[in-house]
Amino acid sequence: MLDPKLFRRDENAKSLSLFCLAAPAEVIDDKLVADLIEESDKNGRCNARICLHDGPDSNFHEMIILERRTSYFPPHRHVGKAQSCHMMRGRAAVFVFEEDGRVERCVVLGGDKTIIRIGENRYHFTLPLSEFVIYHEGKLGPFLPEGDSIFAEWAPGRSVSMTEEIENYLSELQRHIIQR
Repeated sequence: MLDPKLFRRDENAKSLSLFCLAAPAEVIDDKLVADLIEESDKNGRCNARICLHDGPDSNFHEMIILERRTSYFPPHRHVGKAQSCHMMRGRAAVFVFEEDGRVERCVVLGGDKTIIRIGENRYHFTLPLSEFVIYHEGKLGPFLPEGDSIFAEWAPGRSVSMTEEIENYLSELQRHIIQR
């Protein structure tokens, strides 16, 4: 279990978010990843993250993210911010879109493909292919409560549960996945 002396829960976050209080460094090992999975399980098998940066106002954000196959966070972009994603566990399809919603690129991360960099202002979406994925994400801060993630108008909106509209959209995206 994640030690409350080392991690602070962000009560304002929309998902389970924990800030690392360790200084000057935190080591990400199998135990920490197992603890993150346990925290997610205890909280209804939700998506969860460990933030390695000090807080939302930090100039650079690094997170260890657990994302479940049964969740949906819509295609979005970050104005003026690029990001990188390093897959640590599991497999996920990462999509990059044209402005109109056409798939520009789809890369399956996991195995021998472990890192993708997504340029500034690019719509993107992560689709877990395994029960869950754990990845390291890095991008510029600070977090802006309004407008940090600009959601695509051409995709289903944010939902707590899978709807038929979301399931149909995900089925359509899956035809772009080339398994290797």
